[in-house]
Parts: sequence; C-alpha cells; structure tokens
Amino acid sequence: MKEIGNGWVEGSAQELLGLTDAEAAYVEAKAALTRAVRERRLALGLSQSRMAKALGTSQSRFSFIEKGDPSVSIDLTLRALFETGMDVRGVAAVMAGGAAPKATPAPRRTAKRRLSVQSV
Repeated sequence: MKEIGNGWVEGSAQELLGLTDAEAAYVEAKAALTRAVRERRLALGLSQSRMAKALGTSQSRFSFIEKGDPSVSIDLTLRALFETGMDVRGVAAVMAGGAAPKATPAPRRTAKRRLSVQSV
C-alpha cells in the first residue's frame, strides 16, 4: 500500500484485504465464472427460474450464483455454465481472463430438464 496523503492510501484489493496470491486468484476466478453465468443466461434469453429448474435448484438459489454469493460452490456455478452449453475449454478461457464464448440458442427440441442450447 502506498500512502498518497491526508491519511489516504493506494493499493489493490488483495493488499487491502490481506489476501494471499492463491486467495486472490480464487476470488478472481469465481467472479469471472459468475459473470459468465449471467452473461450466457441473458444471451440465451433464459429466466433465472428456467436455469434453476435445469439445475434442480430454486430461483432464489440460482440468483445467489449470479451474485457471486460465498455460500454458492464453484461446482454449482460450473454446472450452470455447462447447462448453457459451455464446454471445458470455454470455462478455461473464462478463468484465464478471456471472454465467455458466445451463447447461441438452439432449436426448441429439448430433452426433459435440459436447456435448449448448442454447445459452444
């Protein structure tokens, strides 16, 4: 942290919170994944309720995914991305700081409990 005058300091969130490099990387990765879930859901024109049903959870629990709530596991966040048709490479790109692959709605033929999206 660098003092910039009048009691003010300048620094990163990692420094302010006293996070290790590993903790900071975890926070960054989880934030990127939760942003990707929301972006893909919106791009596909899906409601939180529809996504929640596909995941076997409630709409309120799904909203916690998109908020990045600490009570939500990365497992559930990853499952949400996979439900939108994202593959492992797409997840890796998001975690590496890249943009999420574009989500394209698929034709309306779906299996029970599965979302109607193409793999990307």
